[in-house]
Amino acid sequence: MKLVRYFVAIVLSLSALAHPVQAAEEPPWYDIELILFKQGSSGGAATEMWSEDPGSPDWSETVTLQPPASAPSQPYTLRPSSSRRLAAQFDALQRTRGAMEPLYHQAWRQPVATSAGAKAIYLGPGPRHSDAGPLPRFEGLIRISVNRYLHVDLDILLRGANRALPPASPDALPSPTRGSIRFQASRRMRSGELHYIDHPRLGALILISRVAKLEPKAEPAAEPAPGDADAPPTEPTPPVTETASPAPN
Repeated sequence: MKLVRYFVAIVLSLSALAHPVQAAEEPPWYDIELILFKQGSSGGAATEMWSEDPGSPDWSETVTLQPPASAPSQPYTLRPSSSRRLAAQFDALQRTRGAMEPLYHQAWRQPVATSAGAKAIYLGPGPRHSDAGPLPRFEGLIRISVNRYLHVDLDILLRGANRALPPASPDALPSPTRGSIRFQASRRMRSGELHYIDHPRLGALILISRVAKLEPKAEPAAEPAPGDADAPPTEPTPPVTETASPAPN
């Protein structure tokens, strides 16, 4: 585990101090960037007692992240890879020669509401959860909310990771989560800081940054009236800029 601690010390040194955030009437928007990675089974993970069947996250009413949109004001859309700020950390994980294996790296933009209105976002190698077809190696949920501070809840399944299962009895019913390890964590965070969430077999790096100002959708130019084909084009009305409420000092 010394390698894990050394790596975490390096990546956390790149984070900047920030301040608490407060919920506003209009939910503030944030850019979210998340890396999930598998940790080796050495050390304490080798002797950990895992549940034979840890159960499954609640897949109902989950939000699916959408492909990058032309309008940044579209919620729950993936950000272009060029906008990711944790590329160096992801590359560092890949260079650990199997000690830590990156599984997921995405960035997206979303409004963040209080816990009562927070939505669960699906995380996985595919676009959404499905009970049909081959089961993915990992999948899970993330829920982000804000009160005075940001709060992050993770619920991730890593399938086939529990290799210490007892022999299955002939009458045992198959389960899509048997042999999985479930990573459930809840953390309080600050905007602008890089956070590390630890687990014996999984890890997460997450950076949440306040969006100071949303770019509004462009207004289409007015269509000329019938019979005015020779009239000069009408200048579009400048869009109104939507500004997020500033966070307190």
